[in-house]
Amino acid sequence: MQPILRFRDLRNQVLIDFIYYAQVINSEKLNDEMKSLHRERSLANRRTSSQLTAAIQDLPIWYLAYLKKFKGYHPEEAAKHLIGFSNTTEYEQAHKVEGAIRKQLRLPKET
Repeated sequence: MQPILRFRDLRNQVLIDFIYYAQVINSEKLNDEMKSLHRERSLANRRTSSQLTAAIQDLPIWYLAYLKKFKGYHPEEAAKHLIGFSNTTEYEQAHKVEGAIRKQLRLPKET
């Protein structure tokens, strides 16, 4: 049961990070505080991606199959996209990648 709960917690963390760091996609013209938040966002996305990848490895095979077949989840792809998202500095590209991650983890389309 613990691996399933861990996966669900990390899925929620992705959503929390999307909301919390929504305004800091590109730090070029931002003040120092926002540049710091941009760096935090990048690190948070990388950390969550690595934790999500590890959590997926611990999921029971039947649960992973259930997520994919019946729920439409693609958690491995979401973890890969999170790394790409952490490197994104263009708003349009970030929005596209965030949308893909939301779809792959079945998160709300907009928050």
